[in-house]
Amino acid sequence: MLCFAVASAQENRVIGQVVDALTSQPLPYVNIVLEEQHKGTSAGAQGRFLFVLKGADTSAILKFSFVGFKTEYINLGKLNNSRVVKMQPDVSALSEVQLYSILNNNSEKINDFRGKESIGLGNFSGGQFPSMVARYYARPENFKAGCFLEEVEVRFFATDLNMNKKSKFRLRILEVGQNGKPAGDLLTSNLIIERRSNSFKTKIPLLQYRIPIPKEGFFVAVEHLFIKENEYIEKKDYKIYRENDTLLYDNFRVVKYLPVFKGVLEKKKHDFNSYFKDTNGWKKMNSLDNSHQVFKGEYPAPAFKITLTD
Repeated sequence: MLCFAVASAQENRVIGQVVDALTSQPLPYVNIVLEEQHKGTSAGAQGRFLFVLKGADTSAILKFSFVGFKTEYINLGKLNNSRVVKMQPDVSALSEVQLYSILNNNSEKINDFRGKESIGLGNFSGGQFPSMVARYYARPENFKAGCFLEEVEVRFFATDLNMNKKSKFRLRILEVGQNGKPAGDLLTSNLIIERRSNSFKTKIPLLQYRIPIPKEGFFVAVEHLFIKENEYIEKKDYKIYRENDTLLYDNFRVVKYLPVFKGVLEKKKHDFNSYFKDTNGWKKMNSLDNSHQVFKGEYPAPAFKITLTD
């Protein structure tokens, strides 16, 4: 698969394939972002991608990110002479080898959304680039020795049939950084989850990955993939006000990406610990503008159900 950029005054059309630099095997669902324009896309199942950039010159830098591999920053102009984008495995991201005996004697379920009003959490960029939402979970005090992530249940939100179709997303389990925000991956495998059509929840078993829960806790995150099968069209009427008149865009079509995850509304409090990620990094969801009546003065947070075991 040739990788090149065809440049013009108006548009750069980038086509290529992402592979493992050591094995030359395709890397599926790599996220690709042009941070200066806050635009992005995802490679497909065979690592192939097509990225159309308007107004970007050949000096622009594309960011390629993939769990377990070093992030690559590639000059758009250099892609003219490249056949593929090669990503190096990140040896430092590999988990330390330890021996654990999982007992399954002690189990705890954490369900923070019971009794709260539901809300949909779509892509936080409005369909411009892949984004993530994450929620913090503390390690329970009653786990004195081993504590492992056994299962994550992710729920979905839909208001029409168009949003109920099959789609894929990436599950991330993240450690807590020094600033309290989501940081490196505790789950070092690229875990792609498929939502079945008309399914409103999926249970993801994780005990096989033997993820020990650090004393400072962890984050569960879901990441959108900008792939063709996840696309859906949102049609809305938009009003744009000028000095002397109003422009009405009737049935305006916007391409967005499934799935829409289920969230809940929560009050702003000192320990509010749900985040979203854009091209500028992680931000707390209680920093969002919640003036719209749908929020009722509260803030959205992901609705995950967590099971831990010893």
